Amino acid sequence: MRWTRVQTRRLACVLMVGVAASLAGCIGGSPDCEALPTRIELTLSSDALTPSDPAVCRGRDVTLVVTPEVDGLLHIHGYDAEIPATTVDAGEVIELAFTADRGGQFPIELHTDDNTQGVSVGIFTVHEP
Repeated sequence: MRWTRVQTRRLACVLMVGVAASLAGCIGGSPDCEALPTRIELTLSSDALTPSDPAVCRGRDVTLVVTPEVDGLLHIHGYDAEIPATTVDAGEVIELAFTADRGGQFPIELHTDDNTQGVSVGIFTVHEP
């Protein structure tokens, strides 16, 4: 059976969500939740997020302040309900506010006109308190 491009992309998305869900059980330990920020400033380029590994503790209200250097569509796999895919425009700062209600590691992906398939730019980690 030959797979179409759409079927291949869907399978890749399903696998990424599965991996994110699997990793959710691996994130634990005892981070100092008081030391982790709840407001995180991020810079977004076409292929990277700085810092690339924002981290918070589960149950905390979080604001991601994103300064994009490119236009595109940004989303966090596994947090799609809390933060729907968001259009970003170069130079326009956006704030994504939500409650981090699920622990784990969640890929952050950017889609641009030059890369409609998307590129992973970072990992959002939600630690168990």
